Amino acid sequence: MISSIDSNIRNDIGTNANHRIRTSGSIPAVIYGNNMNAIPIEVGKGELESLLRNGGENSLIQLNIGGEGYSAYIKDVQRNPVTRQVIHLDFQQVNSDQKIHVSIPVVLKGRGYVEKGGIVVQQQLKELEIECSAGSIPKKIEFDISSFKPGDILKVADMEFGEDFSITDELESVVASIAKAEKTIDDEGEVPVENKIEPKE
Repeated sequence: MISSIDSNIRNDIGTNANHRIRTSGSIPAVIYGNNMNAIPIEVGKGELESLLRNGGENSLIQLNIGGEGYSAYIKDVQRNPVTRQVIHLDFQQVNSDQKIHVSIPVVLKGRGYVEKGGIVVQQQLKELEIECSAGSIPKKIEFDISSFKPGDILKVADMEFGEDFSITDELESVVASIAKAEKTIDDEGEVPVENKIEPKE
């Protein structure tokens, strides 16, 4: 089921106008597409937060603007660098069967099992760029690393995907690597015995 969100056209634009919109409890946004001019809009903060909590950031949605509906997805979310609150949104109007490029979060299953006894999972790629139909955007991409050991490396090429989408990242890109944590200083600030260098006679 496609989520929907209501919005209104913004008559005033600019920094001051956007500040007033946020103060009033809404978020400034814009919607654009191949066959339409960009439309400045505003959406309710509470409704938007509910949409994002339910995975709306990676799915096709119905955007209602003054009674007219548009199929769209969230192309970009701008957040305050300190509070992480949403301050602006870009929506892109699309058809459900239209091919689009989106960034999807990578979830490493079994990470807690691997990270025991001084083992560290270093995740280099937290998102993957994919191409898919706008109507079938995956919420996330999962990969089970519970059998991984120190020295193992997960590359994009190692991950298996269905036919619903294709990865546009380089196949040799490293998604995650497993390593032993290096300890040189203990809690007392002393160099552990095994790392000490004995003076020569």
